[in-house]
Amino acid sequence: MWSDVISIDKAYGKEIEFVLGKLRGIKNLSFAVEESRDRVFIYLASVCEVAREVEEQVADILETVVLVFMKLRFFLEKMQNSDLNHANCALICSLVHFDRQYEGNIVRKALSETADFAVDGIFNFRLRPLLENWEELAALACRLESEGASGDAFDIASFITGTDGARSRLALTRDALLNLTARHPVEVIDLFDAPELNLISAIIGERPSEILLRGAELSPPMSNTLRHIARLITS
Repeated sequence: MWSDVISIDKAYGKEIEFVLGKLRGIKNLSFAVEESRDRVFIYLASVCEVAREVEEQVADILETVVLVFMKLRFFLEKMQNSDLNHANCALICSLVHFDRQYEGNIVRKALSETADFAVDGIFNFRLRPLLENWEELAALACRLESEGASGDAFDIASFITGTDGARSRLALTRDALLNLTARHPVEVIDLFDAPELNLISAIIGERPSEILLRGAELSPPMSNTLRHIARLITS
């Protein structure tokens, strides 16, 4: 029998909700939840024959928690002076999704070296070099924004993350986001209170060069934001 435990501070409500929702979808995994005064503990168990597959799926979930949810929290805290409109959301999400493959390898290594998954502990201590890099990115973005040296939020995002090149063709319908290049649906994670901001994050995470609109109804600020992210085509 394979077993492990995930623990996280109760302050991370969205992260906990995401983890539990994803764990319910893993075949051959059983889990139980316990709570202390300030932490949630999720006890995992599976048969040995599929342990490696289950561990990989759990690691996928925790990588997303660290590099999407918790990284977003980090930049929102560091850039508190920015109103969370569509343009600034695009800037912050560009920072969140920047260097994902490299950072994913670092997170996976940290996860593999721990006896259990104390998620916030891993984030705050074992990933300290990443947090230092993010501090520098946030400081640069804030400085450029305050000086007006690089124009609007879209220019700042392009300046900072410009080496992370566009590669995908996406299709956006009334109820789905599809990556036509990789041929898979794109998950739109519930990060913000506004659905269009969640969509901005999902789109930027796919690094699109082109977005095909198929009946999607967008607000004017959303349309303007997407035009700065990729070439828009209406079908």
